[in-house]
Amino acid sequence: MYKTILVPVDGSAMATKALDSAIALSQTFGASLVTLCVYRHHSPLEASFSMVRAQSESQNRPDDALKSYASEIASAAKERARAAGVADVYGYAKRGQPSRAIVEFSRQHGVDLIVMGARGTGDIEGFLLGSVSYKVSSLASVPCLIVR
Repeated sequence: MYKTILVPVDGSAMATKALDSAIALSQTFGASLVTLCVYRHHSPLEASFSMVRAQSESQNRPDDALKSYASEIASAAKERARAAGVADVYGYAKRGQPSRAIVEFSRQHGVDLIVMGARGTGDIEGFLLGSVSYKVSSLASVPCLIVR
């Protein structure tokens, strides 16, 4: 039924629950599993106010540090899936506005199902303007499973 399952992850407990559900679905359907961590781009103004500081000379901008952290989250999710027995699993980090980046990624990679947590590590904007999971489920052209 499903060939490729996408699970956006952000390091939150809810994302881990969604990942575990996606792992079970992947094993049930023999589907490949794709983990994706989206990090937000900082404008030069935002970067000047950022609390994120470079850890090395190769990470001299907030975007570099955020990309590195997002890659670690996606990789950890991929390893969790591998440890659970999923053989066909991939991990990606992508810059962008989370809901749009997730939907765009799902279209580009031929995803059949998106599994995500109901709430992640979002900020107050999520409470005021709607959660990422709500936006993704509204914009996506494939089924979305929202895990609580």
